[in-house]
Amino acid sequence: MIAEIPNIGFNGETDADKSLYTVLNVSFPEMDMADMLLFNLDINGICASGGSACSSGSNIGSHVLNGIKADPNRPSVRFSFSKFTTKEDLDYVLEKVKMVVKQNALA
Repeated sequence: MIAEIPNIGFNGETDADKSLYTVLNVSFPEMDMADMLLFNLDINGICASGGSACSSGSNIGSHVLNGIKADPNRPSVRFSFSKFTTKEDLDYVLEKVKMVVKQNALA
């Protein structure tokens, strides 16, 4: 994914010993239609959330992402996983994320 989406980043701790394996917060490159990122993922059957869990339902941004100095100009998306998430699910999400980011990349 890192090689295919330049400037993608991960918010928070990514060390397996220090992070939750059920949640991944991804910081995408700046894009023309960042506000449409979640909408486009949803259209493709992918349930994801913007910001952090602590900011759900808020329109003022995430104090957690602010606290870790995440770039507010880059869209952040939170993906959650469970014991029922399959490799096929992950492969599908990765393909759709690459497609959506490519469609919305800054010119």
